[in-house]
Amino acid sequence: MMDLADDSLYTCWVGGNFIKEGETCGDWLASYLEEQGRGEEEINIVTIQGTIGASAQIGRTEGFGNKVAEHENWTMLDMQSGEFTQAKGQEVMESFLKSYDDIDVVICENDNEAFGAIDAIKAAGKTCGPDGDIIVVSFDSVKAAFDAMIAGDLNATFECNPLHGPRVAEIIQKLEAGEEVEKIQYVDEAYFDTSMDLETILAERAY
Repeated sequence: MMDLADDSLYTCWVGGNFIKEGETCGDWLASYLEEQGRGEEEINIVTIQGTIGASAQIGRTEGFGNKVAEHENWTMLDMQSGEFTQAKGQEVMESFLKSYDDIDVVICENDNEAFGAIDAIKAAGKTCGPDGDIIVVSFDSVKAAFDAMIAGDLNATFECNPLHGPRVAEIIQKLEAGEEVEKIQYVDEAYFDTSMDLETILAERAY
């Protein structure tokens, strides 16, 4: 997404609502902690951010930050960029584990970073996932994230839907027919957690 002084320079923008993704993640975490009987506990959180300046990083950080501000018992201990990669996600998580004794939640701004964070947590002798010491959540919802949830390592993943083709084709057809279209069009996005029938959902996933 670009900041433009003249928005007549583009006809239509199609993509994910990254701020909403971050807020959905925060709402999910609040509900999950309540279900676990931890709603009033002091919760220490770290975030492995995406590449700084990327639209997804900016929006997810802002959206989740909005929810942190609503919970006085949530503390964001640290945020560092994992550059959207598994290797850097692992490196950042290793650093967090050395710096902080009591991490309750890791927010990973994409699935790859979560895979690295999970490796780091296990290497440090800790556990993660629904039955573990540390809650791990991520964004994108690629097939490998479902495998991680089924394995019990990842708690939830928040979708970044890449299936824009049919919607873009429809928009182009409307424009060619002289119809007006909404300037900003967000795609539909869901989330998935370990309470769901993940194997059935995974079998139907396109990505």
